[in-house]
Amino acid sequence: MMNIKVLKFGGTSQIINTYKMISSIIKKDPVSKYIIVLSAVSNVTNKLIEFVNTKNFSIWDEVIEMNKKLVPDKFESIDFIKNIKEKSWDLDNNKIEIIAMGEFFTTNILNYYLNKDGIKSNFISSFDVVNSNKQNNNTFYNKGQFTVNSKILLENLATNQALVVPGFSGVSSDGKPCLLGRGGSDTSGSIIAAAVNASEYQIWTDVDGIYSSDPRKIKDAFLIKNIGYNQAQEVAAMGAKVIHPFCILPCAQKNIPILIKNTFHPDNECTVINNQPNLSKNKLIGITIQSKITVFKITSINMWNNYGFVYHIFSIFKKYNVDVNIINTSQFNITTTTEDTCLDNLLKVKECLEEDYSVEMINNNSLLSVIGENIHQYKNIGTLFEITQKYEILLTSYSSNDMTLSWVVKGCEHELANELHQVIVTA
Repeated sequence: MMNIKVLKFGGTSQIINTYKMISSIIKKDPVSKYIIVLSAVSNVTNKLIEFVNTKNFSIWDEVIEMNKKLVPDKFESIDFIKNIKEKSWDLDNNKIEIIAMGEFFTTNILNYYLNKDGIKSNFISSFDVVNSNKQNNNTFYNKGQFTVNSKILLENLATNQALVVPGFSGVSSDGKPCLLGRGGSDTSGSIIAAAVNASEYQIWTDVDGIYSSDPRKIKDAFLIKNIGYNQAQEVAAMGAKVIHPFCILPCAQKNIPILIKNTFHPDNECTVINNQPNLSKNKLIGITIQSKITVFKITSINMWNNYGFVYHIFSIFKKYNVDVNIINTSQFNITTTTEDTCLDNLLKVKECLEEDYSVEMINNNSLLSVIGENIHQYKNIGTLFEITQKYEILLTSYSSNDMTLSWVVKGCEHELANELHQVIVTA
């Protein structure tokens, strides 16, 4: 039985030194088999989206130059680059495929490098192994459930030590290229790890792992060395950018540990996500900070003892593609938050809502969320509320899963976040 490890490397990790490190990792462990999932070089996906929207061919040349930096002396010998450049000009019919090309560049270059470095490796297209159960419906990102053809991967692993697979993309139910959404390479790696029953899934990025808060904003933030699947998913969903929340469940279902490791300091301690977290019950994990939050306060006397208004309100948000996060309700009011920063769409939502409700829209707030297990039993919960009394709180929310207590604050978010985090540190 093969011992398979799945390694995913994010956009900031796409440098030639990383590829040398990957080769070294594989050579040091000749017994294991490796599946390497790559993101595009940082900012390449944004460039490709701009390319298909503007049809400005100079942007494509920028993308080529950004990838040339990976292996400048060998780049032109990779036939893939020449073939894909010809296909790229059909912008109207290949938009999704072109946006996915950032990951195809990096994976083909890495596969080329590994083989040149003496490792038997094979490139596997994500279009051949990752499948969605839904059609694209003319959108960039497919909202369906994704599965993996493990047979192709296992058959190729039988004759190779490593496989290299692009993240972020697959095919929809009608056989057309589709994208998993921003951050989708994390999910690509996770569903692949689950499909092949990997022994572990490693996510390599530019930090050591999940911290108790954003170390750039919180002076005493510390690395969480061990955390459970549910806790990690909650932290990710509430604003931690280290890991995508969708990528955790596939590994959790197969009890595959997830390691978050630092590409630039590979020997540092890291975060391990598994089903045996070193975390006592009734203890807080950390605090997440989300900025540029807009609050909608929607009020009407007609909400009382009525039905259908909740559906009506949120159908308007859906109409203008505005996601909502926290929802609080009372007899006469619904208050909700969104991370959407498109002012035009937000104003359209407000204008539409005002046909039936009184609406107050408040921009540029911060959402601070304290995360833990069994928060209602946390012994210092009163201290948290005492701290928030000094600030202008627009909304307080307690999650139904008993894992998150959140406040939307107007201004002073860093000061409040540091005070709340100090409670976590000293508890």
